[in-house]
Formats: sequence, structure tokens, C-alpha cells
Amino acid sequence: MAGQWSRLLVLAGLIGTAGCQTLETGAPTEKPQITRDMSLEDAYRKAVSYGAETLPELRELAKDRNQMPELHKIAEVDLLKEYDSLPTPVLLNVAHVYRVSGNSMNPEILNRLARSKQEAVRRVGWRLAATRPSAEVGRAIESLLSDALTRGRESDMLVPDMASAIQENGIKNAYSFLVLGLMQQGAPEYANAMLALDANRASSPFIDYLNKADLEDLRQLNQKTINLLTCTVIFRFFSENPLPLNHPGLPVIFQYAVSRNRALSEMAFAVLEKHIPDNRLALAVLLSRQPVPVQVAFIESSQRESTANIRLFLDDMKEVAQQKEVIEELNSQQGAVEK
Repeated sequence: MAGQWSRLLVLAGLIGTAGCQTLETGAPTEKPQITRDMSLEDAYRKAVSYGAETLPELRELAKDRNQMPELHKIAEVDLLKEYDSLPTPVLLNVAHVYRVSGNSMNPEILNRLARSKQEAVRRVGWRLAATRPSAEVGRAIESLLSDALTRGRESDMLVPDMASAIQENGIKNAYSFLVLGLMQQGAPEYANAMLALDANRASSPFIDYLNKADLEDLRQLNQKTINLLTCTVIFRFFSENPLPLNHPGLPVIFQYAVSRNRALSEMAFAVLEKHIPDNRLALAVLLSRQPVPVQVAFIESSQRESTANIRLFLDDMKEVAQQKEVIEELNSQQGAVEK
């Protein structure tokens, strides 16, 4: 098997697919012909080395010959033995063939690929586990993560595809890995998996994640410490679920409300608008403890977002505001409204 691959590696290093598209470098490479009279093994080698339209051609060939189980097995052997030596585009093609040629996954594939030092290889393993969930795959996931905890190598497991695999296989006791991934990598897959597995546990870590951004970062148009898509998942969650009012990091939501990033600002204001009616005084107290520039900026921004709830909230702010600049801004805001 290794000898067969060695003749293809030079070609495969230059040509491959990501999502079944040929990766072109330099001059175009001639597309190999997948003919009816060639062996399944030969057709497979040509297809996974080139990719693109040869992959569905290979599938049709195997389907017409009733050789889908054989094709599934060929790809499985490569995933088990060649995964760390194949160029990423070829590995992606092999994984694609494995997935479309059968409805099952050998859990040993995940066990090997997820331990690779190459992130691209690990992602392929987790992606397969997400698309082919089963009790056996679930046990393999639990074993991998348990071993990582024992060795203190939790971070080595983290890729967004891992979160999807945990979600699709329903591994609720892996929640701590999702929280760790959210805080270290911030991809939305972690937040989505947390909500799918146990939304009741998500509030506190979601606020922790929002606190990764400081005021200086939020006052920029583009943020470096947080993922906008992940923030969207979080703010959508809080627009439908209670805010953790006792969380010490909750006041950060006011900093998001005055962000220069209009999307973040509007999402934060929408969450506050939702929760102000039932928590007006509590939220006013939280805002009064923010830096003066944040309080003033929020009052100014409320002119743009002015609603009955916001106006009542600012009235409560007058009861708890302590700094002269804030009080003056509140009075100015009220004067502008009356005019």
C-alpha cells in the first residue's frame, strides 16, 4: 500500500482538493479518466489524487458495480495507515470517499487521527466523527478526552471540529472541553455545542468569554480578542434567556453596548432592551459602577437607541449615579428629550 502511495505523493503534493475542488498550483494538470474497465483500486487512487469531478465519478463507478463496501474499506485502510503521510488535500479526498461510500465509521480512525501532531489531520478525524455519530464513536471520543485529561494535554485536543463531534455524539460529560475551547480559541462551534448539550450551563462561561475583550479593544472597529460570530451566538442566547445578574463580569455588556463596532453595539442594546423591564434598578446599579466614559457613552448612545424602556432606565440611573459628569449627561439627555 505504501509503495502505491509513494508514486502519487509528488503529484498529490501539488494537486488535491478541499471540499472536492482541485487545488491548482502552476500549470493546469490533466484530469485523469475514470473508465468503466479500470479496477476499483486504480480508479480510487486516481480520484483521490486529483479530486474535483473525479470523486463523484468514482462513486458512480463503485455504485454501478455494487462495490461501495469495497470502496469504503479501501478508504478506511488509508485513513488508518496513511493519514499522517498524505498531503492534506488528498487526505480530505480520502475522508470524503470514506464518508460517501458507507454509513458507518470505524472508531479507530478517530482514535488515530485525533492524536496526530498535525491540526489538519486532527480536524479530518473529528469531522468524520461529527458526520458519522454512533455509540462506538461516542465511546472513542470519551476515551480520547479522558486520556487527554489524565495526561494534562487537554489543549492538544482542541479544534472546532471536535466541538461538533462532541455535539453530534451527545457527549455531555465533555462540557469542560467545550468551555476550554471557547475561552482559548473562541470559535462559534464551541458555543453552539454548549447550547445543544446543556444551555442551562452556558450563561456563566458566555459572560466569561465576553470579558476577554477589554474596553480598548471594543472601542475599535475590529476586535482582536473575540470572534464576532461567537458573540452573535451568545447575544442571541441572552436575548431569549435570563442574564446572570450575580456574575461579576456581567457589566461588560454595557461596554459592548458602546462599542464602535455597530453590530456588537446593536446586539448588546437588544439584550439590554429585553431585560431592562424586569431588572431596571439592578442593571442601573451595574452601569453606575462602570468607568465614567462608559456611562457617558451609554447615555449618549441611548439617544440613538431611545425607547420607553431605555428612557425609564435612565431615570433609574439618576437615582444611583454618583459622578458629576454622568449626572450632567443624564440631565442633558432629559433636556433634549423634553425639547
